[in-house]
Amino acid sequence: MPGVLILLDKMSELSDQQVIELVNAGNTEAFIELTARYMDVIRSKAATFRGVPLEAEDLYQEGLVGLLSAAHSYRKNGSASFRTYAGICIYNQMVSACRSALSRKNLPLHNFVSLNDAEEDQNFKASFVSDQIANPETLLIDRENLEGLKARINQTLSKMEQKVLFLYLSGCTYQEIAEKQSITVKAVDNAIQRVRQKLKKPF
Repeated sequence: MPGVLILLDKMSELSDQQVIELVNAGNTEAFIELTARYMDVIRSKAATFRGVPLEAEDLYQEGLVGLLSAAHSYRKNGSASFRTYAGICIYNQMVSACRSALSRKNLPLHNFVSLNDAEEDQNFKASFVSDQIANPETLLIDRENLEGLKARINQTLSKMEQKVLFLYLSGCTYQEIAEKQSITVKAVDNAIQRVRQKLKKPF
């Protein structure tokens, strides 16, 4: 499906599995759509971290790496839904980043991150947390893909387009974006269409 171009507003009609397949085919718009769907998961996982030497934005970025890893390694015939699997990948990636940051300060992770939540504990013990998630090669490739996407966003989108895109990814409706940016709904739609055109090349 590499050559398939789908409008962002039409992407919302696809299932997670269909969006994942487009992501794996190199469709940037599909990853934007997937991010929009799972930004709430990224935020909720990041909110469980306290006192770590990483800002919220850094945790969100790690969450995006985890989400991309989940899209690349998920198998629909596995024992977990993609939302469950993605949540594990996102959380594990954040933990890995925190461990790395704390090790540089010679501080133990358990003093800073709450790992007592029963659901998270169960997730860590789940058998479907495969080697792919912790594979440094996989994470490196995913991070490079994400960095490439971020670079393209910074280089090709105007400040207004970046703000509109961020609000869209945050789950805002066109009307909410228009109100926050003091522009018309039509201007929001036009901005999203420009974003689509500028980011349509595979990352």
